[in-house]
Amino acid sequence: MGYLLIVDYESDAERKRIDYAIERWGDRAEISKPKGTAMVFKGANIDEFLEDLYSRIEGDRRKVEVYRMEEYHPEVEEKTRRLRYESKEEIEVLEKFLSYLMSKINAGYDYRTGNTKKYFVTTKKGQASIEITLKGNGTTDVLITILGYGEIVEFLAEKISEEMEVFLGDD
Repeated sequence: MGYLLIVDYESDAERKRIDYAIERWGDRAEISKPKGTAMVFKGANIDEFLEDLYSRIEGDRRKVEVYRMEEYHPEVEEKTRRLRYESKEEIEVLEKFLSYLMSKINAGYDYRTGNTKKYFVTTKKGQASIEITLKGNGTTDVLITILGYGEIVEFLAEKISEEMEVFLGDD
């Protein structure tokens, strides 16, 4: 069985990452990117539309491939990994270190809401968002939440965990 995937992308960089995924899966599945134009027809009479379409194309009607399809809802869920730490360090010290750490893993700052900062990371392993929440009350509680699909989540969790353990030491 074949599947038609329609992937809307917003930048050339995103298109290249899609092409990279297609290339990586080339030996595990038959994947092709059709030339020309792709469309989804939802209507009562596909044959009338095809007759009109055939009358407008040059050459052989075999240029047009038609597949019946139904929407597919994949069972792929976003992965979440939470890392929790407690430190005697002041919030300001932890903010500076975490800002350095996000820079080190090439995470881009997205926005801040209250005591939570949100970052976005793109690597060869995929994309993920990172939320960092700091709360202080005698000690500082650090919650780092990593959200994404595939191996990027564990990859980032390991990198961040290693760095946090070194920074916090015997704290």
